[in-house]
Amino acid sequence: MNPVSTYCFVINCSSNSYRAEAFFKEREKFLRRELPGHSEFIYIRKGDSILEIAREKASVFSHIVACGGDGTVNRVANAIIGSQAVMGVIPLGSGNDFAQNIGLTLNFEKNLQVLFEDNKTSVDVIKTEWGYFLNTLGIGVDGLTNYYSNNSPFKHGGLKYFWAGLRALFESKPFNVTLKIREPEQVIKRKAWMVTIANGKTEGGRYTISPNSLYNDGEVELILVKKVPKVRLITEFMKLSFGYSFKEDIVEVFKSRKEFDVQTESNLKVHADGEQVDNRGNSFSFSVQKGALRVVTNKAYSS
Repeated sequence: MNPVSTYCFVINCSSNSYRAEAFFKEREKFLRRELPGHSEFIYIRKGDSILEIAREKASVFSHIVACGGDGTVNRVANAIIGSQAVMGVIPLGSGNDFAQNIGLTLNFEKNLQVLFEDNKTSVDVIKTEWGYFLNTLGIGVDGLTNYYSNNSPFKHGGLKYFWAGLRALFESKPFNVTLKIREPEQVIKRKAWMVTIANGKTEGGRYTISPNSLYNDGEVELILVKKVPKVRLITEFMKLSFGYSFKEDIVEVFKSRKEFDVQTESNLKVHADGEQVDNRGNSFSFSVQKGALRVVTNKAYSS
């Protein structure tokens, strides 16, 4: 740990079924004692802007620590990209995909030790017209699953994503999609159930959408789930929920290291890092920003 490091913890109070605030307040005294230099704890409540708060604090603190789920991580990252601040993560959400893919667990003490060790890694982000995402962006079944999971009667991550996925599968229809990838120039037209732009491996905490994706390899995977019979798709989703990845015969995988576009025939549900992307139309442009964000990661992740 750098002796001059300073830490601002941005705590999403709605995380951990609204237990995050009490959880951190019990540990504030310990954390202030263990952390060098100045530290601050900001409790984000309804109406507060994580983006604005984290952006302001990025000019004061060396580390901004996102305490929440993937949505919290996304907003903190968007706030500090382009600054000198480093992002730390304490996962408290239901999916925590970015956190687990940089070597974190649900063990608070172990995650704190990772933060104290201060092993910094530069990770890639994907730039869009409205900001950045770190893990995945999903269109079609993927986006609709996220929509239903955010409105699920279940609080447990596994149950809510499983229920949401089944509902999305039964309601969805295949759609026409066009991918335009630059360098080398490619135009791909397909009928698909879903398109996922993957910078990380998993969604929903356990669904391995893109097993070969890495946050620091300078490229992104574009996963197209082909127009297979719905019964087959449901079967593959069931396997996905038990930790398997999609079989190669139902997906096509394309890669990009620079810019690419995705256009669908109509407006569909879209999520980015587990948050719904509203009213953005049916045409999207993306670019890979290699190493644009510095993050404290488990040493095992970057070794």
